[in-house]
Amino acid sequence: MIHHHLEHDRSALLIIDMQYDFANPAGRAYIAGSREILPELIELARIFRENRRPVFHIVRLYHPDGSNAELCRKGVVSSDNPVVAPGSPGAAIVPGLLPDGAGDINSEALLSGRVVQLGERDFILYKPRWGAFYQTALHDVLQSNGINSLLVAGCNFPNCPRTTIYEASERDYRLAILPSAMSGVYDRGIHELRNIGVLLFTELSAVDFFLKTDIVVMNYQPAFREAFKQLNIAWLNQYFTVEPIDEYVLSNPEEAILKDGGRLLFAIQRGVVIGTVALKNMGNGRFELTKMTVRQDYRGKGIGTVLCRQAITEAERIGATELVLFSHRRLPDALWIYRKLGFVDTEVDRTTYARADVMMRRPLGG
Repeated sequence: MIHHHLEHDRSALLIIDMQYDFANPAGRAYIAGSREILPELIELARIFRENRRPVFHIVRLYHPDGSNAELCRKGVVSSDNPVVAPGSPGAAIVPGLLPDGAGDINSEALLSGRVVQLGERDFILYKPRWGAFYQTALHDVLQSNGINSLLVAGCNFPNCPRTTIYEASERDYRLAILPSAMSGVYDRGIHELRNIGVLLFTELSAVDFFLKTDIVVMNYQPAFREAFKQLNIAWLNQYFTVEPIDEYVLSNPEEAILKDGGRLLFAIQRGVVIGTVALKNMGNGRFELTKMTVRQDYRGKGIGTVLCRQAITEAERIGATELVLFSHRRLPDALWIYRKLGFVDTEVDRTTYARADVMMRRPLGG
């Protein structure tokens, strides 16, 4: 079991600095890439509202004289170059991100430290520095509403979102990001966030699935090793037999899968492993999608589809050019998932698994 797992009924979305001056190319301090994330961010906010979870919009407001700006920005913010000035069009949240009927931002109320409600589940607050928790009421508001899990998004990762994530981690919040809903994200940053327990959602559908079911997909951790073996052995004993190659892979996942650049993904609910799938490097850009199974009492809930979709996304992210898989005609539900997600039948290579009578492939990368 893991202890930093997200909880869907105690989750909230934080959207950082998506204001006209920062997120519109015509703004006074446009951050590259911030316009491109807007469609994904609008849909992400809609998903949170639809699942009756709160959305917090965190904004900057600089006095034209720069008196409330960081030292490094006091020379940039001035009456000759007002950026996100209180009451100005540049300080407004970009169109489409707020709920219908939200109205204008009350800059005076925000600067006084108030958290202002903009809709049934949307709130806005002002932060005086990079992080959303520094000298703000955010922590108190989250705690009073029982929120312990945060998905952080917006503009732009190297500065305010990253600082906010670390401040939240210091306060023991469970954390996640959706990279397509955050500008300025880069691979090393994602790796560093994973090292402090931040969950990576790879697509909007995974966020929606989590908010509806409390199930997330995570990368391998040593604590998951025994669950990986036991789930797969239970599945193999139910339908087939455990072959020597199975025993080797299941007993040595780090050596058999991870060492050569493969991946292990796990479906987790409240810290408990309930499903798994692997990507095994076959060389020359080809990966085998293998060892996909879901705990018997959780089958029929869409978990296999989510695991398979995330495995495809992860394979594309690491540069795979093709996925292959081996299966059997007695598993119609699994075959339906594979075909739905773009796998097509091919001639069976019977040298890998004695049990396989179906082989499929799926090209990647366009």
